[in-house]
Amino acid sequence: MRSGNQCNGAHRTIWRLPTLLILIMAIGVPTGLVGAQEIPIRVEEAAVTYTFGQQAVFSVRITAQANITALYLYLQSEGDERVEVNPIPIEPGPSVQTTFTRDLRLFPFPPFGAVTWWWEVRDSAGHQLTTPPSTFRYEDNRMDWFTRTAGPVTVHSAVDNPPYIQAALDIAKASLERIARSLHAPLPEKVDIYLYPSLMDLQAALRMAGRTWVQGQAHPELGVVLLTIPADDGYLLQMEQDIPHELTHLLIYRLVGPEGYTWIPTWLNEGLAMANQTHPDPNLDALLDRARREGRLIPLRDLCPPFPTNPEMALLAYAESGSLVRYLRRKHGDSGLRALLLTYADGADCDAGVQQALHLSLDQLERAWRADLSGMGPWMLWLSENGVGLALWGLSLLLAIPIALAGRRNTPYAGQK
Repeated sequence: MRSGNQCNGAHRTIWRLPTLLILIMAIGVPTGLVGAQEIPIRVEEAAVTYTFGQQAVFSVRITAQANITALYLYLQSEGDERVEVNPIPIEPGPSVQTTFTRDLRLFPFPPFGAVTWWWEVRDSAGHQLTTPPSTFRYEDNRMDWFTRTAGPVTVHSAVDNPPYIQAALDIAKASLERIARSLHAPLPEKVDIYLYPSLMDLQAALRMAGRTWVQGQAHPELGVVLLTIPADDGYLLQMEQDIPHELTHLLIYRLVGPEGYTWIPTWLNEGLAMANQTHPDPNLDALLDRARREGRLIPLRDLCPPFPTNPEMALLAYAESGSLVRYLRRKHGDSGLRALLLTYADGADCDAGVQQALHLSLDQLERAWRADLSGMGPWMLWLSENGVGLALWGLSLLLAIPIALAGRRNTPYAGQK
């Protein structure tokens, strides 16, 4: 279904305030008792249009009985508690028609989030009018979006391909319910998934919105997922990997809240997302196995902060994190993972979170996971990793014994002259 809120490449929101006279006539009060002076300020029309990544234009037309002396535009972006107040310069008079232009290249709105706006008007007679808030979604209106909704999930596709859109919707709805059940996380009221046909299109949109992301990204605070999934023969497999991955971030956010989310270590956040993919990436499994055999695994402690920027190291970090979380799920269940998330959300650091939730040190967890990964028991893994040191220690001990015995032979017995 094609989105119906485009108008020549720009969104437009218009509303008109009903007059008091119409309201009074509707309830049967004689109009002769009502004069126009009882409505000191009228906002005849208010609208907003925007071009994604360029500018937003807010327009208003007002009439009043007295001179209009002050005008303010209020803006609030979704996910931001702050309200921005913009004084609008005007020439005092009984009518005002003006616009306010916001440069979105310098002051971008959060991409694909909702923006709420309203006007405040004051006149020389001391009257004041605040309009009801209006809201628009700041989406990429360079494209025509085709949408389909089921439950809380809406899929927006830049490609008019019903089987493709329906597949994304089915995977998203099933994944959302499955992951929410495993984490005991509350379902979001609304999730919007935007599917771009190419990475170039998505990156262009994000650059225009003042962001730099690659491949896909979740806005957990907005309930928005952006993905690059070409509508070719391989789209189903990619959807089963990417959609559950990004929805996991949204549900972790719902479980622990905005402040708690900042405390979740990267290995756990991304590891859960990797482990929840319907079909894990076999290339990452091969990368992980090769790194293990070559002794190049990244220490778990180094995966607590954001992942490395080097592409190969970043892929290995994702592979390790997914493997570690799958191991934890086998050993401690979903309840253990949830306890770990909530412990971190309370502010525990990377070491303390594991200790408090699982009663293991971070080093013990890493040794146990590596042992499982290699098919060894923990002690066999420890011996294999420390074999050289043990051999040297044993050799030094063998050398020390003859020296000690020789020294003992040369020591005179008590009473010996």
